Amino acid sequence: MKHFTNFKALVIVLAITATSMNAIAQKFSGLTANASTGTAAAAVDNNMGTRWESAFEDPQWITIDLGEEKTVGAIKIYWEGANARNYSISFSSNGTDFNGELSYTDKPAGSRTDIIDNLNINCRYIKMNGTARNLTYGYSIWEFEVYPPVAPVLTSLSITPAKSSIKLGETKQLTVTGLDQLENPFELTAATNWSVDGTGATVDANGLFSSTQKGLFTVTATNSDITKTATVDVLPTNDNIAIGATATASAGNATEAIDNNDGTRWESAFEDPQWIMVDFGTKKHITDIIISWEAANSKDYVIEISDNGTDWSNLITKTEMAGGLRTDRIYDLDVNAQYVKLTGTARNLTYGHSIWEFKIFGNTNLSTIWPNVNSEKTIQVFPNPAKDQLNFSGEIQSVSIYNMQGQLLATKSNISKLDVSDVEKGIYLLRISDKMGNNQVDKIEIR
Repeated sequence: MKHFTNFKALVIVLAITATSMNAIAQKFSGLTANASTGTAAAAVDNNMGTRWESAFEDPQWITIDLGEEKTVGAIKIYWEGANARNYSISFSSNGTDFNGELSYTDKPAGSRTDIIDNLNINCRYIKMNGTARNLTYGYSIWEFEVYPPVAPVLTSLSITPAKSSIKLGETKQLTVTGLDQLENPFELTAATNWSVDGTGATVDANGLFSSTQKGLFTVTATNSDITKTATVDVLPTNDNIAIGATATASAGNATEAIDNNDGTRWESAFEDPQWIMVDFGTKKHITDIIISWEAANSKDYVIEISDNGTDWSNLITKTEMAGGLRTDRIYDLDVNAQYVKLTGTARNLTYGHSIWEFKIFGNTNLSTIWPNVNSEKTIQVFPNPAKDQLNFSGEIQSVSIYNMQGQLLATKSNISKLDVSDVEKGIYLLRISDKMGNNQVDKIEIR
């Protein structure tokens, strides 16, 4: 709630109607500050890594000095988690007599940015007076910024969602909005041009993303020569079967690498070699592996698989991998195993081997879903990918379509083509039997 009082020390023009379309220009520089307690200068040092923190009591205040009387259009306060639930903002020409109070109550806890705009106030000093805290700590501000009033203009773009994940075959709708200098919404009048990097991915004129390839893609929106990017992670069609499995390691909490939480991580002892192992409980069909490494990662590592946890077969060997945060993507595997083990043999840093998420994609062993299937194919399926119809090169006794989790969706008999126009986009498996009793399995994509 805003509350205005008379400003007797100087004339304040609060022309709310006239300035309701005002935003901000470049912020004022060269500010100084003093406060009831704490290092006030840290709130105006143009450094988001330092902060003013007051004593752990109410009330507490900080006063910003613009150096000379100026016209103020907006204020931005970057609060730390220890912030004000109730506070006021007032103005002065001499640093002693403050008026024109704006009052705010019941503000939320947690890190936040308070934007106070539509001002048109002549002053030299601005005072924040905190009267109630959200935490038991003091009032804490990363930066207190002050701006002159100007008309809003398109300054930046925002894409929603900024980061997203989809399975291969799915689509993602991206939306772009314009923002003014204060990051308030600004209507876009020009058309937005969309583009995407990488092979196999497309984004249409309305921001609808799709891809025929797995991987991390960067989508760019351009409007009025302003650009903004977002990322779309196209994941395998199978589920992450590491979730819910059992993880053990040479050292550290292995479970934190398979908890589907990018904020927790497995970290090994600070020596080589170190390993982490995932046990599915039963044999699984493994198709893809994605490893999200922390900066303390493996320069060299191997991935092995096993049916019994004792006898191991080498699956992947990686050497001279880059340092820093990275994601290793190993696609299109076709192996069956109960255990998957990653062993780091050389580190990029002196710390341990550290993984945010060890994702293993797959499903139930296909050999149990498709018994007595010949490896030699006698029927050709086309086109693949398909949109409306699948054609077969020979006589079909029966064809069944399954999703990638092995669920039967439909079965047709004595056909030479299959209508798939009503099937959702994605990857599917066909079990085909010909007139001679031969069986085969084909993976097809429907777009």
